[in-house]
Amino acid sequence: MPSGKIKTLFIINPILEKKSGKKIFDLITENLDPGRFEITILYSEYPGHTGVLADQHAGQFHLIVAGGGDGTINQVARSLVNSETTLGILPMGSGKGLARSLNIPLDLRKAIRIINKFEIHRIDTGLVGIHRFVNIAGIGFSAEIAHAYADTKKRGFFPYVINTAEKLPGYSSVSASLNINNRNISGEYFDISFANSSQWGYGAHISPISKPDDGLLHICILRKFPKILIPGLLTGLYTKTIHLSRYMEDIPAKNAEIAGPGTYKGHIDGEPVEFNAPFKISIEPGSLKVVCVG
Repeated sequence: MPSGKIKTLFIINPILEKKSGKKIFDLITENLDPGRFEITILYSEYPGHTGVLADQHAGQFHLIVAGGGDGTINQVARSLVNSETTLGILPMGSGKGLARSLNIPLDLRKAIRIINKFEIHRIDTGLVGIHRFVNIAGIGFSAEIAHAYADTKKRGFFPYVINTAEKLPGYSSVSASLNINNRNISGEYFDISFANSSQWGYGAHISPISKPDDGLLHICILRKFPKILIPGLLTGLYTKTIHLSRYMEDIPAKNAEIAGPGTYKGHIDGEPVEFNAPFKISIEPGSLKVVCVG
């Protein structure tokens, strides 16, 4: 705990501030304890600028708060891994999967009051090749949606649902060979997710038993299934029971490797990327300090 005031940097996505209809500066100054926190607020100016700002300022602040969705949080978090600077989360973007998994309120006033408590917890972070993630990464259908969603101008739950509905009828599978805990698995898969926490966002729990501080990833393998089962599997996502489906296998692991045909569409915390096979997946336990609810 710092001996004086807690030097705190907020990095805010101004587009999300505009969409929220709220003046973030006013919310922060009205709800954050001025007796405990010394505040600086910076706004990102272009895609990727959040990460640049986090890199530049990580050693200068006790706490850096990311104001955005999972992608924005990822850009800040990867600058803070294995450092003395703590991550704070102001959930403002789409999905908000990590914030939800850490029980951070989606109401911005309440989220700021969580920061007031300055209760620090260590969580794990994952790696897919060179790509760091804090929530969930993957290939297959979730990656297909991430790539399609990135090309749309509108954000939010309904555009996400529309993208999913458009892609689902024509989507087939990805072919992959996995080595998990010295066990080899090969086949055609609808989706393969690498889960550090439980949900993609919007309450869709792909790995209900995952915890971000247990030192494990969950490799969630959803096999091809008859399209008639889509309603039941969707229900499983939102009732935290999809891991009970006979088409799903949720395997806890510290590391894994995937081989397959060339390049895969992938995503890192919902942001589209490409993975060149073969690639490794691993976990770094307790590598990130976060202000959240215990």
